[in-house]
Amino acid sequence: MFLSKVQVLYLGGNMLSGPIPNILQNMTSLRKLSLFWNNLNSTIPVWLNHHKSLVHLNLALNQFDNIEGGLLSMLNDACSLKSLHLTFNALRGEVLGSNQTLSGCIVYDLKSLSLGGNEIGGNMPSWFGQLKSLKYLSLDSNSFYGPIPMSLGKLSSLEVLHLSNNHLNGPIPMSFGQLSSLSTLDLSNNHLNGPIPMSFGQLSSLYSLDLSNNHLNGPIPMSFGQLSVLRRLYLSNNFLNGPIPFGQLSSLYSLDLSNNLLNGTIPQSLGKLSSLKYLSLSNNSLNGAIHESLGQLGSLEYLDLSSNSLVGIFSELHFANLSRLKGFSIGSTNLSWKVKSDWIPPFRLEGINMSSCNIGSQFPRWLQTQTEVYLLDLSNSSISGSFPTWLQGLSLYHLDLSMNSISGQLPPNIFHRLPALSTLRLSNNLLNGSIPNSLCKVEGLHALDLSKNQLYGEIPDCWRDTHWLGLINLAFNRLSGHIPSSFGQTDSLISLHLNENALSGELPSTLQNSIHLAVLDVGENKITGNIPAWIGERLSTLRILRLRNNTFSGSIPSQLCKLSALQIMDLAQNNLTGRIPRCFCNLTSMTAEKDVFQQYSGPSLDSTAMEPIPRLYLEYTKNLRLLDNMDLSSNKLEGFIPEEIIVLNGLRGLNLSHNRLSGEIPKKIGNMKSLEHLDLSNNHLVGTIPQSLAEITLLSHLNLSNNNLSGRIPTGNQLQVIEDPSSSYAGNSQLCGTPLEKKCPGDDPPVQPPTSNIHGEDEDKSERFWSYFVIVLGYGTGFWAVIGTLILKKNWRVAYFRFADNTKEWMLMMIAVKAERLKKKMRRTNSSE
Repeated sequence: MFLSKVQVLYLGGNMLSGPIPNILQNMTSLRKLSLFWNNLNSTIPVWLNHHKSLVHLNLALNQFDNIEGGLLSMLNDACSLKSLHLTFNALRGEVLGSNQTLSGCIVYDLKSLSLGGNEIGGNMPSWFGQLKSLKYLSLDSNSFYGPIPMSLGKLSSLEVLHLSNNHLNGPIPMSFGQLSSLSTLDLSNNHLNGPIPMSFGQLSSLYSLDLSNNHLNGPIPMSFGQLSVLRRLYLSNNFLNGPIPFGQLSSLYSLDLSNNLLNGTIPQSLGKLSSLKYLSLSNNSLNGAIHESLGQLGSLEYLDLSSNSLVGIFSELHFANLSRLKGFSIGSTNLSWKVKSDWIPPFRLEGINMSSCNIGSQFPRWLQTQTEVYLLDLSNSSISGSFPTWLQGLSLYHLDLSMNSISGQLPPNIFHRLPALSTLRLSNNLLNGSIPNSLCKVEGLHALDLSKNQLYGEIPDCWRDTHWLGLINLAFNRLSGHIPSSFGQTDSLISLHLNENALSGELPSTLQNSIHLAVLDVGENKITGNIPAWIGERLSTLRILRLRNNTFSGSIPSQLCKLSALQIMDLAQNNLTGRIPRCFCNLTSMTAEKDVFQQYSGPSLDSTAMEPIPRLYLEYTKNLRLLDNMDLSSNKLEGFIPEEIIVLNGLRGLNLSHNRLSGEIPKKIGNMKSLEHLDLSNNHLVGTIPQSLAEITLLSHLNLSNNNLSGRIPTGNQLQVIEDPSSSYAGNSQLCGTPLEKKCPGDDPPVQPPTSNIHGEDEDKSERFWSYFVIVLGYGTGFWAVIGTLILKKNWRVAYFRFADNTKEWMLMMIAVKAERLKKKMRRTNSSE
């Protein structure tokens, strides 16, 4: 009796589990029911629809995976329902229902519907457009695909629409311009294309618009200048072009147009956006100078103009009233920094990016006033001198001084005074001396890059306390000694680059504890011993393995075949012996044909991995795509090339040259469709070159020289365009055919029988003989063609004789003329003899 009178029930955040309790069926007077933020699961029961007084139902943040009867059925039965919140559950599939008709009551009563954060897929149903009283609709973070229904443009009462984080494509419906009550529209993170509708300028109530991370193109509509109440505008990561069209949006406080194709100059009118706090125009094609009016944006807190073609001078006037500025980025532009040496900025910056800018040869003095900075990027800025000691004591989180001319030694104790440091990039400088032990004391260090300097001495073995260190790049220095065993005690190590040094000894066994390692590069050192089997047994996430140009010995361990994620294997220029493992076919990442620009999807490398391919030296970074490559060249490998290797049809480069391999080239090597570079030179291979090689359409570099190959060189379109084709086959004496000069048997043209000269006939006599022969042959052929026809067909005989009677005089005359000419020619020929 008591339960039937309950009208409001809140049970949110109580860690309830299992299905919705059946006891709630007895609460027939419920108006508000909230079960959000529990662990309820199973199916939302149909009996909830029978609560005819239910106005607000909140089942968000649970684990429901279905609605009994479907959502449409639920809405049609719950006529009094005004708000339904099912966000962040596990709803999927056909949960929306297949019926396309809504009952009259729900069409006019439902005000708020939230289905975001589920797994609902398929096309977005058009019946959403029938909910005429709807003010709030959230369908974001699902798996909807296909176009946005035009019917949504009929929701005249709609104020908030969230469709972000789906797979929607096609254009934005023009009908959205009719949503006169709309205040918030979020279509970000989809695949929408086409231009932004001009009709958006009619959305007079629009407060926030997010169209970022789509494929929209064309110019930004001029009509945006009419959106007088717009506060947030996010159009980043599209293909928008043309100039920035507006500067009259006085209410705007957040504007992000980054990562587009916008061009032209930065409009002076932007300096009139007095409410603007956030402005990002980075990664466009903007040019020209920056007007000093930007210095009047007194509310501005973040300014990013980086990666454009801006020119001119940045001076104190550009910062005149920017007292609230916290973040500032003009990196990768052509701007020159020109302020007075005693200038004291009006702001206290937290983030500074002035990379690739002309700021002079010394660190600007005003930087020493920025005591609150935690991100400082002055890379590639032509700075020289020693490492700045004034940085000590700052709460720096990210420091990038790479690609400058900073020289001298690193201060031994300075990193004790930078305890918050997470990223340190000092690569491509002129630093010398040893690596200070104080670096090991920065416990929060995530990325360390000291590559391409002149550092020498041993690497300190003190890294066991740097539990967050994911990147270590000490490549291209003069470091010596053993690889520290404490590297293997950094739990988060993802990328280790020690190449191009003078390190010796064996790989420390502690590295097998770095189970998240994606890149292991110790190439170009003096490392000895066998390749450890634990690399294949323990480092299952490895994508790049470079051991080239060391003194590794022994055989290639078969355990490497377990590296299913491996994309680059470089074991070249060692002393490896034995056979190529047949189980390399288990390197499944190399078996997948993929676009050369396929994005690397593993852990963030945040670094470079250098990989040589014949005639190329490719540098891969976290932003570049990885080429699949295997290089086992310049070892002492023997035996056959395993047939199983042809399964690696994702390989772009295969180099087995300068070994002792024997046997034949696998007949089906043409199955390796992605190959661009193939080098099998300087081995003991025999037999013919497989014709299937001609089927590899991407092949541009082929070297089979200095083997014992024989027979005809295959022909094919791709084999005709490889680089330096003659040298590709040199040193194989039994090869023949194009492009070699040596002909194959049967290639010579048939020899003509010699012409007799017994009676001294010369070329003219031979010509006369063939002239007579042709005349006789033609006469005989013509004679029987005519006479045979006349014998067989009577009507033809009548026609022919009539024709002959009419033309006999003309024919006799022509024959006489021709005969006379022939006689004269023969008399001249005889007289010349």
